[in-house]
Amino acid sequence: MLDLTRREALKTLLTALAIPVAQQAEWAVADTRLPQRAGHLYFLKPTDPDYAQRRQIFNKRINLMPSLIAVCLSDQGVQTAIQYAAANNLPIAVKSGGHCFEGYSLNNKGLLVDLSLLKSFKYTATNQAFITQPGAKLGEVYAYLAQFKRLIPAGSCAGVGVAGLTLGGGYGFFSRSLGLTCDSLTRVKMVDGQGKLLDSNDNPELLWACKGGNNGSLGIVTELQFKTHPSPAQFTNYRFKYRSLTANKVSALAERWFALMPNLPTTCYSSWVLGPTQLTILITDLAARSSPALQTILRQLGKDATTVQGAQQDEFLRGIQRFRGGTEPMYFKNVSAGYYQRYADIKSVLPALFTQMQAAPLRQNLLQINTLGGEFVMGLVPAVPPIPIVTTYI
Repeated sequence: MLDLTRREALKTLLTALAIPVAQQAEWAVADTRLPQRAGHLYFLKPTDPDYAQRRQIFNKRINLMPSLIAVCLSDQGVQTAIQYAAANNLPIAVKSGGHCFEGYSLNNKGLLVDLSLLKSFKYTATNQAFITQPGAKLGEVYAYLAQFKRLIPAGSCAGVGVAGLTLGGGYGFFSRSLGLTCDSLTRVKMVDGQGKLLDSNDNPELLWACKGGNNGSLGIVTELQFKTHPSPAQFTNYRFKYRSLTANKVSALAERWFALMPNLPTTCYSSWVLGPTQLTILITDLAARSSPALQTILRQLGKDATTVQGAQQDEFLRGIQRFRGGTEPMYFKNVSAGYYQRYADIKSVLPALFTQMQAAPLRQNLLQINTLGGEFVMGLVPAVPPIPIVTTYI
């Protein structure tokens, strides 16, 4: 095992990824001598027929245009792409699922390393491990693991790539009971900025850095290994809708929701979703039977709801597929407004915000607040994660 401290490992990786790298490769002229590695990668220019499809990400609002796209088919292809970018002073963007809300999986006039065709995966029953390439999508992963009655704690949107989700932390319905996606990550293989293939089995500090702290900042991950967890037999959801809203009523509903959520069982997740004309509160539960604590919360939420959807119980895979989201690209703008511990954190701004939402011509505006807590925090103690919010907010 390499004898490196955490600080030394990160410094080495960051230095290696810096572009440009001094050494030159034989394909140093970008527009006339592209490297050819049959079976490992191919390049697309803006004039090529497949360029638009490979460039497209989930958010159609992002119109960045890389000069080249390297479509990688193997680890060696990723190595070649990075070495080419280094030799030609090209900034690198990395795309696996392409679901980044702000388009960080694209760039202007650089090299896009497209990993979407690296999407093979397998489950090994002997150690209950799941090994995957970065381009696998969550919908495929859930469906595959369900046949073994296993899961990894990931998000709900079917079109999200497993690598981008994991390397940024990975939050979803299972975070409160099983932790973030990266908490189940046990091994990575990564190509660094010099085109070298690294294995976290040789340096545990590399694995630590990839648990929420490496969305392309340290290198390009080409393989991820996870410990898996038993999948629940069923997935239950409840919905409460509130209409005829006023700013004061919205504030009261928010205050009550915040007061109830500390008692939410860790098998549950909740979201508070406010639009211009309606508030929706969603609760999901992985438990086979709802607990007394959950029943108390459900009764409180239902008191003045306009409509109440009682327990909708599904077999596990069908249950999460109800929340798979859209898979086709769309126009949108998402903004993170922070992390809240109590209603007082938003009390002064919520009424005015709702009033602005009502007056806005765009009727699709939403404010969504999701629950954290449970294993999202406790599962990481005493380790220090590379994600600042985990040690700060409950």
